[in-house]
Amino acid sequence: MVDRAELIVVVVNLVLGLSCAVPLAKRLVRLGHSRWQGAGSYLMLLTVYFVESVGFMAGMATNGPGIVLALVWGLIFGYWIRGKATQPGDVVTSAAFLALYSSLPAVSLLSVPIVMRLGGWSVLSVESGARFGVPTMVPWPANTILGFCVLVAVVAVILKGAITTGAVYFLCRSGRSLRHGH
Repeated sequence: MVDRAELIVVVVNLVLGLSCAVPLAKRLVRLGHSRWQGAGSYLMLLTVYFVESVGFMAGMATNGPGIVLALVWGLIFGYWIRGKATQPGDVVTSAAFLALYSSLPAVSLLSVPIVMRLGGWSVLSVESGARFGVPTMVPWPANTILGFCVLVAVVAVILKGAITTGAVYFLCRSGRSLRHGH
């Protein structure tokens, strides 16, 4: 059953990565950088998603590598966008969408409890959580399959959102201050 859950997570990631990149790529094109028009923006986002997915797997379904990547994406995107003449709201909103997009590999973990439950596992049992691979030192309810998956997804969205958006905001604000002498 765990192998089936892994396969489902891969399929969910493919669907999320490919489909959610489309509206975000359109948003980036509207921000106006001739280098990343159309397909270039889409391919850049797929690269971000691939790196995030590899980082999530390397972190063994934890958010460690993803948190570091949140700062990397924030710095890259912030540096890229800070010279553009766009509305501050558009920049922050785009950074938030980028952060959410980069969180999707962790969010895809939410499909695991559904698959495990359909396979007859108790997703609220500490014993099933331990058998699934959740460390026993993790406190309840995070030591259950459902609790662990929800915790990982929520922490990814909150931390990556704050870090990526914060880095972009900081870079754009400092860039504006330097140009305007404030």
